Amino acid sequence: MESSKFIQISESILIEYVYTDQANPTTFNTATYPIEIMRDGYTNGSYFFNTDSVSSTMGNYRDISAVPTNKEKTQYVYLDTSIGVPYNDYDPELTPTSQLLQTFSPNLNVEYDRVRVHFVAGFSFEGYDGIIFDVTTQKRNGDDIVLSSINFLKTDTPVFNPDPLLIADKLYSTYIEWRIPSTYYLTQTFNSNDPNGLGYKLTEGLGFITTPPITLRALGILNTQVVNAYNFYQVEEINAYTILNRDIYDFLYASVTESSVGDYFELTGLVTGSSLSNLIAQLNSAGGNYIVFHEITLSEQIGNTFIQTGNQIITQTSNFDDPILYRPIVLNSGIAVSFVINYVLRLYNRVDNSQIIKKASLTSFDVKKYGRRLMKINLGTVPTVATVVNQIAPDDGRNIIVSTGSSGNRADTTQQITEKLVVKTKYVTTFRDRVNIKAAISPAKIQNITG
Repeated sequence: MESSKFIQISESILIEYVYTDQANPTTFNTATYPIEIMRDGYTNGSYFFNTDSVSSTMGNYRDISAVPTNKEKTQYVYLDTSIGVPYNDYDPELTPTSQLLQTFSPNLNVEYDRVRVHFVAGFSFEGYDGIIFDVTTQKRNGDDIVLSSINFLKTDTPVFNPDPLLIADKLYSTYIEWRIPSTYYLTQTFNSNDPNGLGYKLTEGLGFITTPPITLRALGILNTQVVNAYNFYQVEEINAYTILNRDIYDFLYASVTESSVGDYFELTGLVTGSSLSNLIAQLNSAGGNYIVFHEITLSEQIGNTFIQTGNQIITQTSNFDDPILYRPIVLNSGIAVSFVINYVLRLYNRVDNSQIIKKASLTSFDVKKYGRRLMKINLGTVPTVATVVNQIAPDDGRNIIVSTGSSGNRADTTQQITEKLVVKTKYVTTFRDRVNIKAAISPAKIQNITG
């Protein structure tokens, strides 16, 4: 499955780099998801874009990108394609539009990672006109390959997250997202003798440095100057962070499952081929001191809106293989359509404050089951269980009424016996066993015995 690496790039911006599943990677074919490559004469870099036609899926296209216009990368220009002459057709240091589109014969399936930039609730640009988000790796000769250079302006609107991300007591409620080719797969499939490969085209046949890292960089736009309808930006680096091109903890994942033995959920970290306890023991033996934080957020769907109704953090310092048992309380069970449990597993190293973070979520439509009150069965006002016994007298002669023949001691007739019966009625709530109850009527035998 996909795995994420979180980078706190600033106090209010969290970058989530999502590695594709190595067992079943996300791929897009170049026939339906075209690719553009632009060369930059200022820095000798190469820029990757998808075309505008697939912008809704890929999110990484020229019209929302910016590139440097000097070697020092202190000035950038907006590649706005709505201008009559796009800047890359105006500046001879950049590849013109007519030469951007790449052709593949045969067409290729390209593996893609994702980049999601989360903004804290109430985010402001802190005096910047916008922020440029760069994702780069390097050719064998050290020149940059820019996999994305997203130009996010103050006037742009991020996507509202229906399930806000809560990490380290900060709530991230909006985000922007795009896809980039997986560097891990680019290096794995590179062949210096195959000019049809994407890695070959990006590096111009040079290939990549050994196990190339990925650098995530945020550049703040200090001011904007419009020259000949082109927007030029003076920028400064906010922060940069380098990560590996694959998740070395891809065997660790978070799990949320409904229990098979009770009405609750089990939340834990699972390790392929091993256990969480063994993994933490290995990390500690290498000089770490790890504990586990379980962050649980409950959101309820009312109409088309998700409302967060609960969150909690549970610390686990031992017995790491024991799952966290969690029973949600759906506050709006009468009107909610569903509820979502968002689970963040954090392995925290108390030695250097580093963290390994995995996420999982589960959606359930069984809102009544987890409401404020448990469901009850109505047994009536007095739920008394009555025991009813119906015994038939044995036919052994003891039920014969005997008369001595004297006028003062004569046997009653059947009609007289019936008149003397006392009938009592008792109402019961329920029977213990309705199946085995029997009722019957049999005549009494009266015999006159004379002396």
